Amino acid sequence: MSAVVAVPDESRLRTWQVRTFWLLWTGYAAYYFCRVNFAVAQPAIKAEFHWTDLDVGLIPSTYAIFYAAGQIVNGTLGHRYGTRRMVQAALAVAALTNIGFSFVNTLPAMLALWALNGWAQSAGWSLIVQTASNWNPSARRGTVIGLLSTCYQVGNAASLLLAGVLVESIGWRAAFALPGLGLVAMAAIIRWFLVDSPEEAGFPPIRDDLAPASGTASAAAADPGTAAILRMTLLNRILWVLGIGYFCMNSVRYTFMNWAVQYMAEFQGRTIKNSAFTAVAIPLIGSVGAVSAGWASDHVFGRRRAPVCAIMLVGLAATCVAFVFVPRGEWVAATLLMAVAGFMIYGPDMLMSGAATVDASHPRAASTATGMTMALGATGSIFSGAGIGWLKDQAHGQWGLVFWVLSGLSLASAALMVSIWNARPKGAK
Repeated sequence: MSAVVAVPDESRLRTWQVRTFWLLWTGYAAYYFCRVNFAVAQPAIKAEFHWTDLDVGLIPSTYAIFYAAGQIVNGTLGHRYGTRRMVQAALAVAALTNIGFSFVNTLPAMLALWALNGWAQSAGWSLIVQTASNWNPSARRGTVIGLLSTCYQVGNAASLLLAGVLVESIGWRAAFALPGLGLVAMAAIIRWFLVDSPEEAGFPPIRDDLAPASGTASAAAADPGTAAILRMTLLNRILWVLGIGYFCMNSVRYTFMNWAVQYMAEFQGRTIKNSAFTAVAIPLIGSVGAVSAGWASDHVFGRRRAPVCAIMLVGLAATCVAFVFVPRGEWVAATLLMAVAGFMIYGPDMLMSGAATVDASHPRAASTATGMTMALGATGSIFSGAGIGWLKDQAHGQWGLVFWVLSGLSLASAALMVSIWNARPKGAK
């Protein structure tokens, strides 16, 4: 084991921070190639098997159920086993389920494979956030996690583009098989190159919200056991407010993820490939929203995350209402609104599931607390599959009711953020 140095070499430390950032960024971006591909393939699968919107919506809802169930479990296991081992295993399982999905022909088989994929993908963001927090002080947390969160916007966009080309040029099965093979390589990269904490690389701890650990009693306080971490997490009021707010917000986010391609193809008359290319506006402009929100929470609002979330969520509610008034065939106007929606979605998404959760949690419980928030958010995303399909069926295929419901969910999330307006990281002034 490397000896721990008393004063870190700043240049060497910076190199390790940059290396770790890009490994985390690339690793989590890769998840999206085996997640968003279903949203692009969805119209072709629905047409091939002559399913209803509710039938095809059951697949992402089943994914969301297992994604939610896996969040706290895998977040807690991450505290014990570390990000490197958990993420490499998750990427391998996600790869195999996608490859298997390309061979099946029945709804039960698709549900089973996408459920397993959801469980594997739940071992992702909470662990990434934990490792990013290990390598950075709290004063930079909003900005760093904001920059890091661009990985899933870029991964989302790249997955839409790749899947759109594959579905139209080869067929929907290729949109699962080829990304699955890519994830196998990513799992190997994470296995060999990621280091979970500065201490493992020979540096002192970098996080400035960790309790000192001199002596047996203080060491125990600094590193509580799994049961204590779960208890502190589940009894934390601010985490519950964040989680319930994220439940509402994620219902909106995943509706745009799961149905944007179908909306553009079905209502605006675009091809699947062009619909996928248009939907790229959501995550790409969303990455600007995430970075802007992280910077504003650090530098404008004094490390308060809730005000930024509340303001952007009100903007999101207004954007959803605007969709109701876009006529059929006006795909340019719809694309512009998707870009605005992406900006308003991904700022709160990053803060609620990242910086704000870490701020409110015990320093040693970042992955567990993020897992709890993500679990509640993923529970909300269940509605975005079968729930949206059911709403559309009830409205005889019309989209207006869907956008009114999304606006209401955005406002509910904004109200919850107002209730914790002044919450800051522990020790922040």
